[in-house]
Amino acid sequence: MSIQIYKPNSKNSGSAFTFSKSKDKKSGQPVFYISAIAQHSWNEDTKTGSFAGNSKNPEKTINVKISETEAGSFLSSFESRYEYTAFHSYEGNNTTIKATPWDKKQKISKYDAASKGFVESDIEVPAFGITLSKGKGNSIKIALDPGEVELVKSMFNIFIEDFLKFKISLSESYSQKSSAKPKAEEAQDQDEFEDAPF
Repeated sequence: MSIQIYKPNSKNSGSAFTFSKSKDKKSGQPVFYISAIAQHSWNEDTKTGSFAGNSKNPEKTINVKISETEAGSFLSSFESRYEYTAFHSYEGNNTTIKATPWDKKQKISKYDAASKGFVESDIEVPAFGITLSKGKGNSIKIALDPGEVELVKSMFNIFIEDFLKFKISLSESYSQKSSAKPKAEEAQDQDEFEDAPF
């Protein structure tokens, strides 16, 4: 399962992020990835952005595997609103993952009894920024609104829950296999252990 969040803009500096949960093909263990792609172009006539042109460009795409503990740290960061940073290194390539809280101004309309009409005002809502950085100077960022943060949190929660279920199932499977095997000490003459120093 996955969710995609697209944030193109007229400055052609937007991005799209994918948060996905799947299973490792060999072990069946749940895995989680964050993928990011930089905006490729902007169509002023239709007011839409395109990303397809950057899909094969390694300088414009970043893909990161998230561990279960990192997922937990993301959740803690989202809930307690502090900056979280994780570092990955693979085959000489360094990647940084950062979650940064920020207060976004949002307009709301309230009914004003005196004027008998609706009046606009600004409120601050708890938003977050996610930044993936690869190597030197190659960063892709996205701003998450409160509702999008909740979606990502749900994805992390599902991943952690599935990971724990997988580990429990694995542990139970090992226990059953161990109990099925004859115990070595039961097959031996107990006199052999009478002089053991333990």
